[in-house]
Amino acid sequence: MENSLPDNATKKWSRAHSVLLRLVEFWLASCRFTALGQDSIKSLLQPGYPAIVAVWHSSLIYILFHFRRHPGVMMVSGSSDGEWAARCVMNWGQIPVRGSRHKGGLRAIREMAGIMRQQRCNAGIVADGSRGPAHVAQKGAVVLSRDTGVPMVPTGLAARPAFRFNSWDRTILPYPGSRVVLVHRPPISVPPDARGIQIEECRRDLENSLNEATRQAEDILGVS
Repeated sequence: MENSLPDNATKKWSRAHSVLLRLVEFWLASCRFTALGQDSIKSLLQPGYPAIVAVWHSSLIYILFHFRRHPGVMMVSGSSDGEWAARCVMNWGQIPVRGSRHKGGLRAIREMAGIMRQQRCNAGIVADGSRGPAHVAQKGAVVLSRDTGVPMVPTGLAARPAFRFNSWDRTILPYPGSRVVLVHRPPISVPPDARGIQIEECRRDLENSLNEATRQAEDILGVS
């Protein structure tokens, strides 16, 4: 299925943008990467057995790069600020769906679910959304898992040394050549009839598992 950017995101992708994206790729490719818990993402390597990779917003830069060879659908902020991310996602072979908790989130979840059913592809979702609060899971990933029958894989990241942006989530940008650790926790499945309290329980499980994955990655690198 083809996916196009909405009308408010049709600005020309200039040569300068393309060059910048290539520089980002070279930058991140220089990192020394380690992954733990890869049994949790075996489905990502087997067509027809998708997974929903759930991450914190702070780890998004490297994780988008890391999964660039595993096509899937991903929610990207519907704001004008999300245009750059949507263009990068498309250039890395992913399908961006625009939306957030504050703007078109439910519609985006439904669209993602439809694409996943049709293509049996993976999905990526930022569990704490585009505005936070940081490291507090929202319900979007849980609803997507319930509606598709596809398990969530909580995935945490740490990098050292790394630059942290002065943003609400303290976004991580690994320095060239830095160590990066990705930790995948066991999949979380959501019952198809989950409502109310069950949704909240799954949301808490996702939040706790993501925070534990992040702590594990940080402990390995000695990040405080």
